[in-house]
Amino acid sequence: MRLFLSILIGSIFLGCQSENRENSRAYIEGKVISSAIDYKIYKLKIVQDDVIVAETFLENDGTFKISGPISYRNFSLVSAEKIKSFQSDKKGLSLSSDELKIEIPLEITYLKFNEIVLEK
Repeated sequence: MRLFLSILIGSIFLGCQSENRENSRAYIEGKVISSAIDYKIYKLKIVQDDVIVAETFLENDGTFKISGPISYRNFSLVSAEKIKSFQSDKKGLSLSSDELKIEIPLEITYLKFNEIVLEK
């Protein structure tokens, strides 16, 4: 019985470790800059494989924090308005051709944007 309990507790502990790629989370924070949007209704989303995994509204000063579960593949930060430019603490990000998504490569799970400037 003791052996069974030890194995059970050990398997629970190993299954809950955050380094497991199946338990990955994306965490993004930053600031959106635009004089033409209403921060109370503007949404940002984390999207992976055309599935919304998280969404958030902006604070009154344009800042945001968003986090959601992802599998170990590329994902995107999706904007409701076209993105003119962005500055981040990471390299390898790209803007989609429709300018509505910032594409984030698979090795990045934590990201801070100094600014995301919208076209409007």
